[in-house]
Amino acid sequence: TIVGDAFLSQERQILEVGINEELVSLFSRALEVAEADKISAQQYLSGIVLHMIGMILSISKNKVFEMSDVDQKIEQAKILMNENVSGNIDPEELNISYSWFRRVFKEYTGYAPAKYFQELKLRKAKQMLVGTSQSVKEISFFLGFQSTEYFFSFFKKRTGLTPLEYRSFGREE
Repeated sequence: TIVGDAFLSQERQILEVGINEELVSLFSRALEVAEADKISAQQYLSGIVLHMIGMILSISKNKVFEMSDVDQKIEQAKILMNENVSGNIDPEELNISYSWFRRVFKEYTGYAPAKYFQELKLRKAKQMLVGTSQSVKEISFFLGFQSTEYFFSFFKKRTGLTPLEYRSFGREE
């Protein structure tokens, strides 16, 4: 029969892209846009889908993603970090040692894992400050900061603005 494991086997794949953080991010953004269901959401979604299709075709045709197990592990870790931006990540979830992971992650991304994770938290904080009405305290708690004061300090050090200044500046544009 056509249905079953044989139909969905790796040998029958049409395009191979491997694990790609940017595609996962675009898919997540598409879900957010669809959930918000604001004016022109369909046009926005079609743009995201076209972007995804273009990426998939480009990756596949250029064979950019003939990746090793190491590359796959790092991409999995990046996706895991994105999905768990409000918590902490344990490299053992990927069945790898932290010392190996830290060294290889830095070689692959240019960032130590903790620094990369902080950048994700900062990006999410910016999105939440501009895109939600949650208080700074709620955002700080959601993102797993030790205290609101620490969040304020972290945010100001990275952006030059307090979270409240960033929120009012971001909403003016």
